[in-house]
Amino acid sequence: MVSQPTATSFALLGLLGIQPWTAYELVAQAKRSLHHFWPRSEAHLYAELKRLVERGHAHAELIEGRRRQRTRYTITPAGRVALEDWLGTEPAPPVLEIEGLLRVLLADQGSVKELRAAVETTARQAHELLVDGTTLLEDLLARGGQFPQRLHLTERSASLYGEFILLLNRWCEETLAEVDTWRETSDVGMTPGARQRLERLLARAREGARSEHAVAVS
Repeated sequence: MVSQPTATSFALLGLLGIQPWTAYELVAQAKRSLHHFWPRSEAHLYAELKRLVERGHAHAELIEGRRRQRTRYTITPAGRVALEDWLGTEPAPPVLEIEGLLRVLLADQGSVKELRAAVETTARQAHELLVDGTTLLEDLLARGGQFPQRLHLTERSASLYGEFILLLNRWCEETLAEVDTWRETSDVGMTPGARQRLERLLARAREGARSEHAVAVS
């Protein structure tokens, strides 16, 4: 029995809707364009691609390569209908998964040294993502990316991802500065910096809630 399609199924269908790909090309494209906000392992993507064929949403054909035969995948009419139907449904709520943040939340069960090391590692990872993102942004500005005709869509995801990485980088800097004022990781309480940040965040959240209400009423 073939499993029900998931959001990852439709992510791959969407890429096939742009053009046909071999399995290797499709997974590579998914890593370039989707991995930043929809990370999935290569094994998961390859397995899902086979399920697309089993559902009749994609067609697989052997083509001659330079050294060996390869399998090229194309979206089927049924696949396009399924993709269009999915695009008309309500998306799932957004999720956020950062192990460095998890370690901060549980840091009162460890040492200040361990906490600082975890945040420094997260900061380094954020910097590496920022470097990669800079290359992507330069390419978008120079030639419109790999698919210039889709730049209006790529820009929206790139802008959100870039702002998130900048925010994560700033959060790491703030957290390291805050941790430097702690002697231990437990029973620290409300510090002046924490109160200032929470009050600023609350004010912005209230402003955003009022704006959302105004839009809903209008």
